[in-house]
Amino acid sequence: MQQLENFGNLRNKFSSVADFLTIYISEAHPTEQELEWENYNLRQHQSMDEKIEAARVLRKEGKEFLEGCPILVDNIDNEAEKKYSGLPERLYVILDGEIIYAGEMGPFGYSIKEVDQCLSKLELK
Repeated sequence: MQQLENFGNLRNKFSSVADFLTIYISEAHPTEQELEWENYNLRQHQSMDEKIEAARVLRKEGKEFLEGCPILVDNIDNEAEKKYSGLPERLYVILDGEIIYAGEMGPFGYSIKEVDQCLSKLELK
């Protein structure tokens, strides 16, 4: 949840210069993995309906940190996830259709600070 809070703070800071969105991809912690931490009891999606429902769980759990942030849902073949190497999570900054920042893969390469620095430079222009 700390990452969502940090993302929400970033969105609030730069909402006047950038649009933010979240793309819900494959479930990073499905019940099939039998993890020892909270995984919201979601299995890997077998249909678009299941994937959309999982995105609704994200919206609910994200509370105010995702308020006003569109959540798009990747298709069942995970095209966006594959194209952007998004699993389990990744941050991008896209300007005029070009990727100007591609973060490392999360959770360890997920850097709100780097996105903040990138957007700060754009804000100065």
